[in-house]
Amino acid sequence: MSNNKQDERSLVQLPSEDRKKTMKTHHENHQNPLLMLTARGLKFFMWALAGLAIAFVVFHIFGAFAIANSLLSAEVWVWLGRVAASLFCLFAIAMIFESWR
Repeated sequence: MSNNKQDERSLVQLPSEDRKKTMKTHHENHQNPLLMLTARGLKFFMWALAGLAIAFVVFHIFGAFAIANSLLSAEVWVWLGRVAASLFCLFAIAMIFESWR
């Protein structure tokens, strides 16, 4: 009984690097390029939305109502919706491929 406790104690006190050597994993860490591309696209899309919001506020504060209203036009929102839908579809496809592997 004491021999088992000593073995358990030695396993607990192993540094994390030694424990990683003893673990057997069957999965390799391959990064999905479509998932990385989609994540980068989502990041830049969010930065663009933040930039549009800041530009709208600045133009509205300084009285450039024509430019501020052009940022709220239907054409801009249609393109933003198309980009968002495309990114969502790419993200869904990447998630399906990732779970399939």
